Amino acid sequence: MNNFMEKMGPEGKGFRNLLIFLLIYIVGSPFLDAYPSLEILAHLFLSVTLFVALYTVQRHQNQRSIAMGLLLVLLVLYWLGIYNIIAFSEQGAYLLFAVYFGLLIYTSVMHLAHFQKVTKNILYAALCLYLIIGLFWGSLYTLLNEVCPGAYSGVLLDTAHGSPIHAFNYFSMVTLTTLGYGDITPQTVGAGSLCQMEAIIGQFYTAVIVGWLVGNMMITDGRKDNS
Repeated sequence: MNNFMEKMGPEGKGFRNLLIFLLIYIVGSPFLDAYPSLEILAHLFLSVTLFVALYTVQRHQNQRSIAMGLLLVLLVLYWLGIYNIIAFSEQGAYLLFAVYFGLLIYTSVMHLAHFQKVTKNILYAALCLYLIIGLFWGSLYTLLNEVCPGAYSGVLLDTAHGSPIHAFNYFSMVTLTTLGYGDITPQTVGAGSLCQMEAIIGQFYTAVIVGWLVGNMMITDGRKDNS
């Protein structure tokens, strides 16, 4: 069991597996929105992706235990919200989405900060971190729009089926990369402030984290040549 946990953890295949699930969820789930009978698969796949993310959380200082407890409450509220069993369960789930993604961001940053050399696992971790940042802001946008209806507007929101979380995840990725298509736009100052903060972080990530990785790759290659 311990060997399995090590293989699936952050030092093993955890980030690689998470990257695969994240990409499938982000790219594939929106296609299921048009089919109400298949929409449940998107919810199931999101739940599995969140569970897979647990294995990338370090086990020291009870971080994984905290993440597991948080995930359990999150999934309960999320599924209750899907079937409208309890009032405000959707808002609670979106809030916990942001907290959970925030924890994943923190643990991923700590993992990257302690690496000794650039490996495939580090690249997987960097890509996962970038996508999780996008999902983190997507959950914030969704929560804000639920608490303050009309905070965002656009064609994609008008045509969204069920939960708008996929539309906001798309909007978040577009904002993170500063593409700015304009098909979803903020309508309040608070909504705009979230957008500008994500755009700043997106530019910071590209300039600093990617530059840092490239610099360390050059250092690693230089050491190999000298040896």
